Amino acid sequence: LVRACLDLASAQTGISAEGFVVIAMGKHGAEELNYSSDIDLLFLSAADPMEKLKLGQHLIDNLGKVTPEGFLYRVDMRLRPWGRDGFLVTTHEGYLQYIQKHARLWEKQALLKARPVAGDIALGEKLLASVEPHIFSHAPEEVRASVFSMKQRTEQVLQQKGRMWGEVKLGEGSIRDVEFVIQYLQLAHGNQYPDLRGRATLQILPRLAQH
Repeated sequence: LVRACLDLASAQTGISAEGFVVIAMGKHGAEELNYSSDIDLLFLSAADPMEKLKLGQHLIDNLGKVTPEGFLYRVDMRLRPWGRDGFLVTTHEGYLQYIQKHARLWEKQALLKARPVAGDIALGEKLLASVEPHIFSHAPEEVRASVFSMKQRTEQVLQQKGRMWGEVKLGEGSIRDVEFVIQYLQLAHGNQYPDLRGRATLQILPRLAQH
């Protein structure tokens, strides 16, 4: 569906998708979507990102626009460099520099599930290969503290909203806890055990058991 919507966006704008790649993050990247999932996307270009801006905007519109038949997906672009304040499209080199110099550990954690899904797939695979050494470059204690802190913040927000009971996805002892424990182990031991560098939770569990 993302590929079809990118083809449509290219036809609408007259802008080629050559040198432009859509990276899926989160559950879409890991092929774990459920019935209510939004999709987290990242847009990268080989050259001038301004040339691909309208292409990206139309892609988001095609995916998220409400029609008489409904809509496809809610699209979340907050995992791009600098989040909501960042430019919609980033160059390959610019993204690599961001990961090297500015990315927080939780942003590197999110890249565990990254997968090129539309456009210039080779460009996306080249980028992920470039950033991989930086994902697995932190000491286990640093990773553990970061992951634990992020989970605590999520639970505090739920508590402030009075949503502590029945939070199967985000609460204490939830799906997110399982995912974060696995991702901590991936980040902490992925250098020693390269087979832990996978995307899908259910694929990684038996590999962890083997080690």
